[in-house]
Order: sequence, then structure tokens, then C-alpha cells
Amino acid sequence: MKNKFKKLLRTIGLLDLIRIVYHSLQSFSPRVFLDEYSYRRKGLPDGYPAPPLRLIFLIIGLPWVSVYYYSGKEIFDDMKALLGKNKIDIRSFNSILDFGCGCGRIIRHFLPHSNAVHLHGSDYNPELIRWCSANLPFAKFHANTLAPPLSYENSMFDFLYARSVFTHLSVELQKKWTAEFHRVLRKGGYIYLTTHGESTFSKFTPAEKAVLEHEGILTLNQNIEGDNKCATYQTKKFLEDNLLSGFELVDYMPGGKNANQKQDVYLLRKI
Repeated sequence: MKNKFKKLLRTIGLLDLIRIVYHSLQSFSPRVFLDEYSYRRKGLPDGYPAPPLRLIFLIIGLPWVSVYYYSGKEIFDDMKALLGKNKIDIRSFNSILDFGCGCGRIIRHFLPHSNAVHLHGSDYNPELIRWCSANLPFAKFHANTLAPPLSYENSMFDFLYARSVFTHLSVELQKKWTAEFHRVLRKGGYIYLTTHGESTFSKFTPAEKAVLEHEGILTLNQNIEGDNKCATYQTKKFLEDNLLSGFELVDYMPGGKNANQKQDVYLLRKI
């Protein structure tokens, strides 16, 4: 019944509007109000433009400029901390790829922390790439297709991160993209990637739970693979058994309760 009602709302063009209103109210707080007022009046702290609200909602499911900015900073800080924990200095990277860069939520936070780094962003959505190319001149952006290859040369990058990307891809595409990451990374280069892990395993039907327990991976709405409405859940064992060819697992952090830390985090090194 619930799914039929959603289908009806989508058919008459109200589903996305209802989602915007619902998530906006759910996420509203005094901090959001104050930051939103400040950022819209003065601009973002880094001096670069904020994306249109429609693109922000497409990426984070919320229409707040402030949440777009400080969630990106929080993710960047967590990434930097994980690298530091493993004695990897972010300033040592010469070339970095943000795979699934969206509208620049994370990549804009790299610039002040890197010395003469070559920043690149790639995304499946050409509209997002057009916005980034027009508004974030410190990096080069290219649209990619749903499946490999990328347009980059072999061994081009020292570091590649894919935040909230494998969360929307089936096992077949995850394997293909991991192999492609291996191609574009130099030997000894690193991948930071995230997945929907055990902290997100909830509200599954018995049939879905059975698939996850047997296969170690479950993809919902695979017919719209690559879209945010396609969701993939997987275990750490599945990743270790299927996605580490040519890589070693350097570190792993299970997802937590924080809104920007719910996904499992993996740090891989090309061998």
C-alpha cells in the first residue's frame, strides 16, 4: 500500500516536493537557521559559490546551503584524520580524484590543505559537472558513464575517494569500478571509499534479509542503478572477498550514528 501511494505521488509530480518539505522540517535547527542566514547573506567561507538548492537537494536530500557546506567539511576532516591515523600526509598527494564529486561538496575543502595539488572531479550526472566546471575553477571536472572506463591515463592519481558511490551500485559495477580505480591509481596510491554497512541494516523484509545473509550484498531498485534511489547494502566480508584484487586493506571504520558517519569507511592501497 505504501509503495502504491508513493507511485501515485510520483506520477502526479508531488513526491519530490513532499520529500523536500519533510526533510527540511526534520533537519531544521537553530544552528541551521543561523548558518543558513549567514551563508546566504555573506556567501560560503571559502569564497566560492554555493550550488542551486535543487542540486544541493539532489546530492544530500536537503535544501540547506549550510548543511551542504559543513557536512562536506566534516567528511573531509574525517578523511584527513583517517589518513593521518595511518601516517599519510594529505599534502604529499600530487593528484587527487573525487569520483562521484556531485556539486563539489567535498572537493572544495581540499584546496587549502594541499600544496600545488592537481584536483579532479568526475560524476555520472553531466549537469553537476557543468556546474562544478563553471564555478569551482581550482579543479578539472569530467563526466563519466555509469560503467568504466574513465578518461584518465594509467597511474595518474595518488589518491582517489568515492564517498556514497558504491552505496548506489550493484556488485557487477562495483567490481568493474574497483578494477578501473586500480588502473588510474599509481602503485602505492590510496582509495577511500564508503558503503552501507551493518549500521544501516534495518527494516528489510525477510526475503531481503535472506539475500543479504546469503550473498553479503543487497541492491534495491537496481533498475535505476547509479541513482540515489538505488541503494546497496553490503558486509565487510563481502568487500574483502570480492573487491580487494590488487589492493590491500589499510584501515576500516564501521558506520556510526552521526548523519555524516553512517557509512562504513575503507582505506585501500594499490599493491
